[in-house]
Formats: sequence, structure tokens, C-alpha cells
Amino acid sequence: MLSVELFPKRTLLGLSKPFISATQPNSNASEVIGPLWSEMSKLFFGMKLDRDANPVGFGAMWNSVEGEPGSMIYFAGYEIYGIPEDLGGLEVLALEPTKYAFIEHNGPMSELPGKITSFYKDLLPASGIERLDGIDLEIYHESENPELPPRVVIAAPVL
Repeated sequence: MLSVELFPKRTLLGLSKPFISATQPNSNASEVIGPLWSEMSKLFFGMKLDRDANPVGFGAMWNSVEGEPGSMIYFAGYEIYGIPEDLGGLEVLALEPTKYAFIEHNGPMSELPGKITSFYKDLLPASGIERLDGIDLEIYHESENPELPPRVVIAAPVL
């Protein structure tokens, strides 16, 4: 079910890289996003940060300036509560309070790409809610039980 809510201001620490959206036939999302998360996580967890035991992971995406359809920037990072003096090779992304339409994915991670495609191609257009240009989000809430997959929120900025 599609929900709409104002998401609060957040500060993220992570890495970014260009990619082609999973909604496009020439997508390279699976080749870019997984390795980016791996590289970022090594740097992030190697730092001595004041953070929760299970930090909330964010995939943030926005349109690239390139003209190719689906060309975007993907930012993989974790929410932090204070910006460290030494970023350790990571980047800061500040998210302002924004209204989002979103759904939750509570299944296997292998089903996430299909859920994302369905959200953007079917659910969001059928809702009649006006989508805005901005930063789209995937929010990964890790379960305290490592046997369970994370709960993932898929969100698009809306009017």
C-alpha cells in the first residue's frame, strides 16, 4: 500500500557513483550498487563514529546531468548524528525535510528490484500523486535478527 509522509531532515555519510536505473533495459544497477555498498561499508565501519549498533542505511538517487534515459547518481550511506572532522574518504549528504510517497518491502532482497520497478512504473503513476524531481530513497532498517532480511522503504518525493 502506498503511503505519503513528511520525512525529517537527516545527515548521511557514504559514497556516490553514477549508474543507469533499474527501470531501464540497459540498467547497470546490479553491477554498480552492490559494490558501492561494499566499498562504502568498509570505510564507514572502519571509522570510530558515535552511532547506533545497527545504523539505518540509505540509498539515495537523483537524476544525473547526462542526457541518457535513467542516468542517475546513487549514494550509499548511513545516517549519522554529527559530521566527523575526518570523513575517511566518505561524502556527506544532507537531506532536507521532504514529503515522500512510499511503500515497504519486507521480503527477500532478491525481490527488491522488482518491487522498485513496480513502485515507479505502476503504483506511483496509478496513485495520481504528483512526483517531484529530487532525491529518491531506499531506506534499509536492519533487523536485530540476522536471519531476517531488512525492512526496506522505497520512497519518491511528491507534491
